[in-house]
Amino acid sequence: MKKILVTVFSIFTMVTFAQDTPTADAVIEKYFTAIGGKDAISKIQDLTISSTSESQRGTAETEMKFKFPDRYSMSIFMNGNEVMGAIYDGNKLKNGGFGGGNRPPLEGKEAQMSAMRSNPFSELLYDKMGITRTVLGKEKVGEKDAYKLELATADGKKWNDYYEVESGLKVKTYSMNETPRGKFENIVSYINYKKFKGIEVMLPSQTKRSGGQMGEVVSDVQSVKVNKGLKDSDFIIKE
Repeated sequence: MKKILVTVFSIFTMVTFAQDTPTADAVIEKYFTAIGGKDAISKIQDLTISSTSESQRGTAETEMKFKFPDRYSMSIFMNGNEVMGAIYDGNKLKNGGFGGGNRPPLEGKEAQMSAMRSNPFSELLYDKMGITRTVLGKEKVGEKDAYKLELATADGKKWNDYYEVESGLKVKTYSMNETPRGKFENIVSYINYKKFKGIEVMLPSQTKRSGGQMGEVVSDVQSVKVNKGLKDSDFIIKE
């Protein structure tokens, strides 16, 4: 009798979970609505985000440029010198500084995937990149409930994004990264979404990254520039 009751309860719990839990795509759609809507996002042709970061290595300034749909660059400066950077020309991605050294550029799908993870609206690229998404349930992020999504690439790489149940906003990303020094957890928290001058889409004004060799890195957005006429020639990889 006990076994029957346990089985019935398990089935009831599974059915209730399925009824109460939205699909991953519905969670993502709510997120887009929460930050301003896909129509507002579609009007963004290029975007430049400047921020300052504090870590155990000191203060750094970062400039990220995006020319949608497929150009991206990032430069990190300390004491006026560029110490790290990346540039994606739509086909190849080149890392520089202590993060990239003299490594050859990434190409094809690997380059696209790396650039996608830096895109502020990466969810728009999931279908194109063959990213599967699954809702694993709810978890607390801080004091609020969030839907935990598992994202997976065709070759088996996985990470988790967390979206607040109430607001719909993405509040955390978790991944496990493999490096020559071993595996490191990487956690990114997205804090204080707001609209910056000239843009109708909300962006997180602060991010906190923890894990890896840098320890905790806290970044605060200082300025956002939208549709300033960035050109493809601004994203040329110099051999």
